[in-house]
Amino acid sequence: MYIFPLQKMVRLEQALAPLHEKYDRLAKMLRVPFRAIGFFKFLQGIPVHPTRESLYYAVALMDTEDPKMYQRAIEIIQQILSLQDKDPHSKTYGIWPKYLEERPFKIVNPDPNWREFLATQLLQLALYHRPNLPVKLMVEVDLAILCAARNIQQRNVPLDYTNIAIMGIYVTLVTGQIYEINDLYNYGINRLQEFFQYILEQDSFSEYNSPVYTVITLELLGRLRLYANEFNNVIVAELVEPLYRLCWKEIAVHFHPPTRQWAGPHSRSNSTLLPIEVLTLIERSTSELIDFGSLEKYAALNEYRLPLPCPADLETLFFYLNEPRTVTQTLLKRLPNQVLKSYLTPAFTLGSVNYSDFWHQRRPLLIYWGTYQEPSYLRVRCLYNNIDYAAAQFFTVQNEGNILAGVCFATDINPINPYISQKKKYNFQLPIADLRLRFEFGGSINMKNLKTQLSSLATLNSNVCLSFGDLNIQIQIPYAQFARSKGKWQIHQDSQCFYLDMVLCTGKNQVFNFSNLSQSAIAFALKVSTEKILSPEVSINIIDNWLEMEWENLNLKLWTKPAEQQFLNTSTFSSDIHK
Repeated sequence: MYIFPLQKMVRLEQALAPLHEKYDRLAKMLRVPFRAIGFFKFLQGIPVHPTRESLYYAVALMDTEDPKMYQRAIEIIQQILSLQDKDPHSKTYGIWPKYLEERPFKIVNPDPNWREFLATQLLQLALYHRPNLPVKLMVEVDLAILCAARNIQQRNVPLDYTNIAIMGIYVTLVTGQIYEINDLYNYGINRLQEFFQYILEQDSFSEYNSPVYTVITLELLGRLRLYANEFNNVIVAELVEPLYRLCWKEIAVHFHPPTRQWAGPHSRSNSTLLPIEVLTLIERSTSELIDFGSLEKYAALNEYRLPLPCPADLETLFFYLNEPRTVTQTLLKRLPNQVLKSYLTPAFTLGSVNYSDFWHQRRPLLIYWGTYQEPSYLRVRCLYNNIDYAAAQFFTVQNEGNILAGVCFATDINPINPYISQKKKYNFQLPIADLRLRFEFGGSINMKNLKTQLSSLATLNSNVCLSFGDLNIQIQIPYAQFARSKGKWQIHQDSQCFYLDMVLCTGKNQVFNFSNLSQSAIAFALKVSTEKILSPEVSINIIDNWLEMEWENLNLKLWTKPAEQQFLNTSTFSSDIHK
């Protein structure tokens, strides 16, 4: 049982306060608005009862060591346990739904990852709160954990599914340890050794440079560090420590002190501006030298029982950036190798990845500038029917503040989610009412000034030259075509962002057969600088279905017809003489 210092208990109460207001006494779970994306946007804001967040809340209630809070925690735990599929013949055996509203399972197929998420929290009860829970309830908790651990072992997710793989390692390893199940413990140890070797060979996590998944991975490795310390497991400690440091290094080398943003590119991100909880994590995990003033604004539920100290030698990267530097990472397990570049200067940061898709969580090209009080950003997206288009493939080559890029279209990728298999790979047809490449300006943007600067924009070949104080951004689009339509500029805005769009088609719904499309691609060049120097025009040459581009000593060769993703990834050629 933990005994927390008074200050930490005050922080816990601070974190719990807003959740108390969301508690639904009838459902015995938290009640929150549904956050919808893509196809499910029509459900946005509908009240739902989430299982994962409700169980987090229950464990935190137990952590207060306040008997008055125990009864509510017990009610939540009982409700959560009742939602687990306990039918051994069911394909969803051992899994929880994301929401109470998903029952029965026949309506919505539950996410198998919820087995790992909820089992991790149930282990906190088994490890630290067994004496304070009814015996009958703890028997049910134990059975739920064992069921989940066995199913995790059976599922055996790929090692490149980083956060779920580590979560599964934690659940099986700790379950095997505390219930004395040797084969489960050995499975966890072997998986940890395999994961360590996989990351060592790749030299990065698969969900590269992600403000979401890097933090989740850090927390999971933090749990394993605690476990190794409490159970004196030297083997686990030796494997986890280098991985834990790698997480902190990824955060530190990409942190941009002037704006307090996380430099791109991001493999997965839920918000382009860095959430306050990440800044708070950095602040509370470092020494008094790092003071963002965020601790007073935000308290996390698990900060009191999950210390995540940052290695001392990385601390200076969170407050010191006097000269430009480039961070380059290569994912060696990806074929072709995926190369990430982040250029950080005192005035701005520009990051890109040599190939990616445009799924809504991707940030394949990202710029930050301004101050930490008023940061601004530019993000590049591709949208079809106002939804981020995952089948659009993005290719870049970057040297410092210069980027040459191309966009083409894959026929074998699901339009909405690249992790869902695309059934119609050949003669693929898609109804499209609108297709556009979007340059999204957000954060502390002076929209009136930006609109004035863009008022003279007209033709496809118009150079876009924008000034934001001392920072200058130049965009050229020498080629933009989809089927028989050539792109045209369009500008508009909403309450949060300003949009500069290259529109490929818009109007009434049309069904396009991608296997029969003629040249359909976009090429653009982007320059970010504190100097007002106009770049030369992009040189393009079209030979058969190849688009060859040259600009500022950067070269990119792009296939312009829709094709399978593997072909597009392996055939695209880029080079930079500055290498």
